[in-house]
Amino acid sequence: MATATTTTTPPTIAWAISPLQMPTPSTSKAVHKLWNPALSSLSPEDRVLFYRYGLGPRRNVDTPIIHHAFEYHARTQPDVVAVEHTTDGQSLTFKQLDIQANRLAHRLRAQGIQPGKRVCILARRSVHLVAAILAVLKSGGQYVPLDALTIPDSTLSYVLNDAKPSIVLAMSEFVHRVSSGTVPTIDLEAAIHADELANADGSKPVDTTTPSSGAYIIYTSGTTGVPKGVDVRHRGVTNVISGTPGNVGMKPGLRVGQFLNVAFDMGAWEILGSLYNGCTLCIRGNTKRDWITLMKTVHIVIATPSILTLHDPADYPNIQNVIVGDADASLQANPARKAPLADKWARFTNFSNCCGPTEISICNTVQPHTPGYPLSIGKPIPNTNVYVLSRDPTCTKPVPIGETGCMWVGGTGVSNGYLNLLDKTAERYRPDPFLGGSAMMFNTGDLGRWRSDGQLDHLGRADDQVKVKGFRVELDGVSAAMRTHEPVHSAVALLVGTELWGFITPSTVDLSQVRDATAAVQPYHAVPTQYLALDEFPMTKNGKVDKRALVVYALDENSTDAKRFSAPSRSGSTSPS
Repeated sequence: MATATTTTTPPTIAWAISPLQMPTPSTSKAVHKLWNPALSSLSPEDRVLFYRYGLGPRRNVDTPIIHHAFEYHARTQPDVVAVEHTTDGQSLTFKQLDIQANRLAHRLRAQGIQPGKRVCILARRSVHLVAAILAVLKSGGQYVPLDALTIPDSTLSYVLNDAKPSIVLAMSEFVHRVSSGTVPTIDLEAAIHADELANADGSKPVDTTTPSSGAYIIYTSGTTGVPKGVDVRHRGVTNVISGTPGNVGMKPGLRVGQFLNVAFDMGAWEILGSLYNGCTLCIRGNTKRDWITLMKTVHIVIATPSILTLHDPADYPNIQNVIVGDADASLQANPARKAPLADKWARFTNFSNCCGPTEISICNTVQPHTPGYPLSIGKPIPNTNVYVLSRDPTCTKPVPIGETGCMWVGGTGVSNGYLNLLDKTAERYRPDPFLGGSAMMFNTGDLGRWRSDGQLDHLGRADDQVKVKGFRVELDGVSAAMRTHEPVHSAVALLVGTELWGFITPSTVDLSQVRDATAAVQPYHAVPTQYLALDEFPMTKNGKVDKRALVVYALDENSTDAKRFSAPSRSGSTSPS
């Protein structure tokens, strides 16, 4: 456990430099580009800072393929437990997991799985899920994780049609959810059991994977309620999990909690990071007691702020490292405000805040937080570039240092784009004009600004995308889902505090039915938990819905001209399941 401290000394950071100070050798590629025409709008001082702040350190990734690192640990520490799920009474050593995954990989290879082919995994968190992930990677394929406990049938059907998997690996209890004849389906547990009984070939399949091969596809919410599949490569994932700060201190001998939704890219961070670094992956049960019990035994926690608020760090002296994604942007926007959650945890353990969308492979910036120091999302991680550009999405003009703009990310982690959405990919992914060559960058849609200490403040979304329980939710998609209930005339979704609200007209609508209709097409985290129905929406002078007035209605519990309905989240928790 880190020693408790009350110091206000800032963490190690890149302080503002003299206008005449040139970039360090690690950014030598940028030295001859200081007068890049793309930077012509900046002052000479800001041109230096643009690269000084925006280019993360360069670092070699010795093992750029995920399962190669796991296989190394299977050879060097075969008898160490690789994954355990105590509530299911299951565990596997690195050797056992390697053999189990190899056998399953041979099955997949025999059915044509290779680089460029996809395998959907329909499962709940379990030891079998981990074996399935490794098997797909070893076969050369790209896995598509689907949380069987939370994915609606409509979304499952959409993903199976969109991803066009060659095979579905489904846990026995969920095989029936895959329509017969739509795609070949393997009963995961039955296949593993049959291979054990037959003592099937457990040797490593011939490896055809390259660093540019697809590792996984994560489906995120879409603006019309239709999810988007993000095509993530091995090299992007390994760039994060192979070293500081993205490995969150993982190394052999440490225990990593697997708490998050298995279809969430932070869930991939837990699972793949642990396997890559030779740790023991510890899978939680489904109850609050299971969660707390497991947290008392692990050393590393990857979480969302909503999870940590439920726990007192003093209860978990074993935890050595915690990292959270996108802690309160309002705290980062105003250095005068305090960061109670970050300060609280940072006094007991190594606490970091990070930011990064699925499209850039897990995270792009990290701040190791010191109590009392203004919270930020930190600095670019190795092999990653972050630019603050014009808010106009059609323009890639840099804004002066210290001014607010839209954050774009370049470097190794940039994914291959969106599956089957060429127009959307072309809109959000652009050639990187600041480094040139074949480099690409991604428009995160997040607003940010550089501070004088070289760190980034996160200032919210440039569009209407918000974070709910750690998940990205696009409010237009939620509104569209509520309108699928025929009696609804108008619908607006807003994040009020930490709660997702649905506003409906007219007031005669049965709000419980609106909730059910929304849940039929949206994942649980994108279903409002609070509803308010009005005869008419308040409007602005420009004829648009007055969203500020709707927030006032939401907060005024004594209002008599609105009908309310409160529905608990399907997950029964304030955190990803």
